[in-house]
Amino acid sequence: MPAWLEVLLNLSGYAGFVALASRGTASPQLPADDRMYSDDR
Repeated sequence: MPAWLEVLLNLSGYAGFVALASRGTASPQLPADDRMYSDDR
């Protein structure tokens, strides 16, 4: 595999990781203190 192709794959993989990481979650989670739990369902 040519060196330039390996560099291109590494850069595209890094860019994809950064894009996924910067996207974050769709809706923020509530802190644990604000969540309501009940034993009866």
